[in-house]
Amino acid sequence: HLTLWKEGVYHRDVSPGNLMWYWKDGKRIGVLNDYDLSSLANVQGPQGNERTGTVPFMALDILTEEGQRGEVKHLYRHDL
Repeated sequence: HLTLWKEGVYHRDVSPGNLMWYWKDGKRIGVLNDYDLSSLANVQGPQGNERTGTVPFMALDILTEEGQRGEVKHLYRHDL
């Protein structure tokens, strides 16, 4: 998730249902899937998916009236 965020890909729906993992050399490797609500940082203008996610896992900032109007800047911590 952090690597994608640094490259300008915002997942916007990190939740247990969107996580998978596998074992490699005795280590568990995590995979984040389901990018249908994701967005790109460098795209100009609204895309219709700026404030989406699984509500129980959304940041409180995003759920405020200001957040719903798109007045809260999307931060890395909002996806965690």
